[in-house]
Amino acid sequence: MEVQYSKDGHGVYQTLKINIDADKEAIFKYLSTTEGIQQWFPQLSFETRGVNGKIYFHLEKQDDLEMTITYFKENKTIGFTWDIGTVKFELNNKVQQTELTFIEYLPSEFPHIILDFAGWQFHMESIKSIAETGKPINSQDYDFDNKNEAIEAQLKLENEM
Repeated sequence: MEVQYSKDGHGVYQTLKINIDADKEAIFKYLSTTEGIQQWFPQLSFETRGVNGKIYFHLEKQDDLEMTITYFKENKTIGFTWDIGTVKFELNNKVQQTELTFIEYLPSEFPHIILDFAGWQFHMESIKSIAETGKPINSQDYDFDNKNEAIEAQLKLENEM
């Protein structure tokens, strides 16, 4: 997986690219339907697919967080608000593969930037695994501690934000 970070005066960006041995249509179902997304992110569900449609993040012992779809092009792009930030997935054909690009923006005041970035890296690997093998990655097998340290070192967030 290719990983890039950048910052500006407002916040931080994470761009992830991963090649998947599956077609765009199959991958898009994992990104844009409740049945698909809950295989790799069980807390998410869709109310309406399409721009201005709603996605819900189900939190234990709290009200669901409502998010709004900001981009939607069938089998190509889906983006939505993510708390006070935004996320977007883009699919592009490659030779016998599909490139999945994930772009995330979080404002500087977002409370858990490093944890969120690491979580999305895990989810991208899980999408690839589901699309290729039918099974998600077990979060217990993912080294979040090392991932968090690596992200923190690259962003140097503590000193600059």
